[in-house]
Amino acid sequence: MKKGRSSVLLQLLEALSNKKKQKVQSSPRGEYYDLQEIFNVLNEKYFANKVDLPLQWFGRRDFRPRQRIVLGSYHLDKRVIRIHRILDKEHVPYHVVSFVVYHEMLHHVLPPIKGKKRRRKIHHPEFVRREKLFVEYALAREGIELLLQP
Repeated sequence: MKKGRSSVLLQLLEALSNKKKQKVQSSPRGEYYDLQEIFNVLNEKYFANKVDLPLQWFGRRDFRPRQRIVLGSYHLDKRVIRIHRILDKEHVPYHVVSFVVYHEMLHHVLPPIKGKKRRRKIHHPEFVRREKLFVEYALAREGIELLLQP
């Protein structure tokens, strides 16, 4: 490769790398729900204020799932909880958003364990047991099912 081309390629790669680093983080405050407020209530009620993680919205509010949608995620390496913006709508009940945040907080507190054949179990028995301690568990699960209906 000619010397001129390689320097242009390096500049392009560096520009792309810098663009990724400059990615704007979204605020936990949505149009209808403030994830930080929900997190604070849950942290006090279920975790003795021991969980300290940033929260952010992701995705488009007008997204319509075709098959499957991830409502929330916990990123172990980045230590961040992300909640899909589809939940930041007036018709989505508070207990549904709250439950999704609680579920992701549990992922932080109860990391995956090694199961049989060294496979990671993310929703292991202790996780499921703790998940059901959410006061409005049944109502929240029902609300999620209704929300995800086509």
